[in-house]
Amino acid sequence: MKFGKEFRIHLEETLPEWRDKYLSYKPLKKLLKNIPAPAADNLPLDGPSPELHEWFVGILNEELEKFNDFYVDKEEDFIIRFQALKERIERVKAKGSTRAVFTSETEFSEEIMNIRKDFVAIHGEMVLLKNYSSLNFAGLIKILKKYDKRTGELLSLPFTRLAIHQPFFTTEPLTRLVRECEANLEELFPLEAEIVEGTPDERAQTGTTRTNESNASVETRLPLGGEETVDIYRSTLAAIKAIQGLKKASSTYNPLSLSYLFGNQDIEITGAVTEENSPCDSSVSSHKDDDAVEDVRSPK
Repeated sequence: MKFGKEFRIHLEETLPEWRDKYLSYKPLKKLLKNIPAPAADNLPLDGPSPELHEWFVGILNEELEKFNDFYVDKEEDFIIRFQALKERIERVKAKGSTRAVFTSETEFSEEIMNIRKDFVAIHGEMVLLKNYSSLNFAGLIKILKKYDKRTGELLSLPFTRLAIHQPFFTTEPLTRLVRECEANLEELFPLEAEIVEGTPDERAQTGTTRTNESNASVETRLPLGGEETVDIYRSTLAAIKAIQGLKKASSTYNPLSLSYLFGNQDIEITGAVTEENSPCDSSVSSHKDDDAVEDVRSPK
């Protein structure tokens, strides 16, 4: 399946309030089609005019700003919510050691189940944000390659080098939060942790099957989670399916190809490409010559 279709399907299945935060992939594709090809209008073979370059780079920088603003806001929100959850569980543990605090076993169980529901919800949102990073980066590379092909310019390399240093692409803190959340789920709710997390091998083997499960099956996997949790779970599965589509092998070697970026990394199925483990980091960032990025302005 083509990336554009995978991307569109994911947008349709993701959380509604997230949709306008993703890359404007379809509008950017249409915009590129309106740029005259060099051969058609006898444009210089060494690339488009400076005005066209500056205009297009400005559009891409606006997209980076959008990614960064949303990603940073969400990450900060997760840190605050996760800390509050840990404090809640500590209070419940303290109350549980004092039998008189809870009027009944049912009251205690309800409080525990509410905490479990919130853990599952925030875990799903954090995984979804990691995939948000990966999908937007993948879409950005696709657009850059289309621009280079259309204009004869070589913008992909310098702009990718710029993108990998943006906040939305630096997912190590978020990855640590996800792992800490999974550790809490495993400790507090072993069965639920197995459902939500699973091993990387299990996720790789069953990702496609799980994505195709019925809504009833999803709700069975997340009892007492509520509609909001189920929506997050469905959106996360859709994102994982889209990432799996990017891992299909390519017949040619290209360090900026999507199959190389997403198919040759030792990362979790739900994880994003990070600056630390990205092959782009080793093949692009290691260049000492930064002349190619002088005309690419970083978003403020």
